[in-house]
Amino acid sequence: DHSTTSGRDRRPLVLRTTEGATEGIYGLILAMSVIAVSAEHDPSDAGRVAAAVLVTALVFWLAHVYAGALAWSIDSRETFSRHEIRRVAGREWPLLQAAIVPSMVLLAGGIGLIGTQLAYWLAVGYGVAALIWWGLLFARKEHLGRLATIAVVLVNASFGLVIVVLKEFV
Repeated sequence: DHSTTSGRDRRPLVLRTTEGATEGIYGLILAMSVIAVSAEHDPSDAGRVAAAVLVTALVFWLAHVYAGALAWSIDSRETFSRHEIRRVAGREWPLLQAAIVPSMVLLAGGIGLIGTQLAYWLAVGYGVAALIWWGLLFARKEHLGRLATIAVVLVNASFGLVIVVLKEFV
């Protein structure tokens, strides 16, 4: 039980809701894709790639908030309010959060704290590790056996590994 005495669940949104998990995974794959594509166009500037990751995530987050608010308005036949926009923005927040760690690593490479290539590999490696973690979290929650857990982890990891392959060979 993750609730407190006030009854409020204090876990991060990304762990409390299926929407949070969906958006977190989507945000990771989006960030990793932007890293792969941007790194090929200007591999010497990890700081610029960090900015591209954050801006892309922000644009996608805003698009998800807008689309979610419009969908709610159509479904409910009500005009959406600030409250509804805040609710949708909070639900979609993990999409934007997923870009923060990879962007910080890339920024470290951009300002010379670490090497540029190391920054790219750490950012993508973080994404792959996070996708594996999501697979493990799902398997645990579903009480999957060892083989099913391995399958889920491999499927999740494959998204990240495909991006790694694309980064290297495309």
